[in-house]
Amino acid sequence: MAPSEQSWVPPSRPVGIPTTSPDVPPATSTPARRYGKIQNEGAIRQRWIEDSTDPTCQIQPSTLTVDDLLTSHWYVRTSHNNIPFQVAENTFALGYTNGAVYNQTLTQNYAGGELGLAGCENIYDILVGKGLIIAEGIFRSDGPQFSQIARAHMQEVAEPQSLRHFYVCDIVNIETKNFVEKVLYSSRNDLTWPPVCAAPLIWEYNTSEYQGLLGTRVGKCAVYLVLEIFPRGSTD
Repeated sequence: MAPSEQSWVPPSRPVGIPTTSPDVPPATSTPARRYGKIQNEGAIRQRWIEDSTDPTCQIQPSTLTVDDLLTSHWYVRTSHNNIPFQVAENTFALGYTNGAVYNQTLTQNYAGGELGLAGCENIYDILVGKGLIIAEGIFRSDGPQFSQIARAHMQEVAEPQSLRHFYVCDIVNIETKNFVEKVLYSSRNDLTWPPVCAAPLIWEYNTSEYQGLLGTRVGKCAVYLVLEIFPRGSTD
């Protein structure tokens, strides 16, 4: 049985919200290929973030604003809420405020007239604060990507490059769900689903598991968010 390749979250409480990203240099080793195509796709996305010269990356910094959405007849409703309970303990431990001080924005419109899309909705439910984005609802038929819309909403409350933590809460993507439940949390990693861990697991940078997660649809959202906010190859 293959040994587990994850480490535990340290029990000590972090002090405040980091003002800079960890100094993570480009990978100098290639993780074992344990998860097939989904890991291969994640490895490509990891390389896009690390290497500003990789010509296969077509993702550019986003300039979309909330005003652009309103001009394009998107419905945007913002309220002030606290962090959702599913991730509250972890986020409060990172130093985020426990209170209804975050912008929670519902953004939606109807898809265009292409065959099979007309009348379908685009819906995004996103909570933002300085350093933090929490996605609670993503349903895209056409139009801007989730990452572009999330960045636009964050820009309303803070400099987008203040982003340090991104959570996905109550979003079920079948591909991601199957990878996490049936592959990642499986006997090959000495794990079971549902997890019985005393603390969240950390899937370390430049491991097979990390790349596998980046290869999922939810991982793609995270990668696009990073690429549209931060300069490629930057650790700032």
